[in-house]
Amino acid sequence: KQWYQRRVAITAGEYKSYLRNKMIHEIEEDRLYSDVQYRFGYLAKFLNVTPHDIELIHGSAAVLGSKVDGLVDAIYDHLFSFSVTKDVFCKGYSDDQIDKRIKILKGSLNRFLVRLVTKPYDADMVTAMDNIGKSHTNYGGRIHVRLVHMNVLLGFVQDAIIGELYKFKHSGEKGSESFDAEGTVRAFGKAITILKDLITRWYEPREIPSPASE
Repeated sequence: KQWYQRRVAITAGEYKSYLRNKMIHEIEEDRLYSDVQYRFGYLAKFLNVTPHDIELIHGSAAVLGSKVDGLVDAIYDHLFSFSVTKDVFCKGYSDDQIDKRIKILKGSLNRFLVRLVTKPYDADMVTAMDNIGKSHTNYGGRIHVRLVHMNVLLGFVQDAIIGELYKFKHSGEKGSESFDAEGTVRAFGKAITILKDLITRWYEPREIPSPASE
């Protein structure tokens, strides 16, 4: 059971004793900023990411796989609905250059979303997640995007995924009745929280992160 399902009636003194004697996960804080694989491990442990979570994400491929192209189109349509995000792609570029950039960027996003629901959450996945942050900053990125836009876009993507999962759950289609929508939504919540952190680390002012490949 989860911690909030294990609560029992105890006195304040007993609770303080429980906290003092509770097992502590020892974390090397400096490594969180120099070793992205270690950071991923900490995040996964803190969020209680389980093998079953990954199974649920992979199981959603049958639901989301055919929706990826439409989701990518919706993402870029939404980005082009706001001046500050449209400028990221268009300011200083000709129409032909914009078309080529968008085609390349859409392809990259499509492949990454497919990867999220089909590939193991191993060192290569961590590198792919980390590269999303790196590629959108000045640290060798092809495009510079401010963090506020990255964060709100992740929220948009998460909301779209949740919508598709629940839409399938209530669709009456084959497999929908037994589909664990709640568990899958929670699993995606953990994955996207980790992705958001690995993006954010490239914007942290305290030091330049070490790339995942190093």
